[in-house]
Amino acid sequence: MEHADHSGLPFWQEVWTIFSDPAHILAELGWTIIQDVILVWLLYGTLWKKVILPKLHEKFDKEHAIEHHDHEVDYEVKPEK
Repeated sequence: MEHADHSGLPFWQEVWTIFSDPAHILAELGWTIIQDVILVWLLYGTLWKKVILPKLHEKFDKEHAIEHHDHEVDYEVKPEK
């Protein structure tokens, strides 16, 4: 495998060479997918919001004797007479 030798290039030319390198673009795309999909969507969106946070909320409510009554509210819109 041949490695690109960037020594001796002016700074901005070296930056452009790295920026436009297909291997570098694919590597960045791969890391973006890993970070956005796995870390943000899966861990935060699913694990934290759907599993951990509800358990912490329930524990906090029990410790502080908090009762939620919003599930008993009738949200049906009744027509005016």
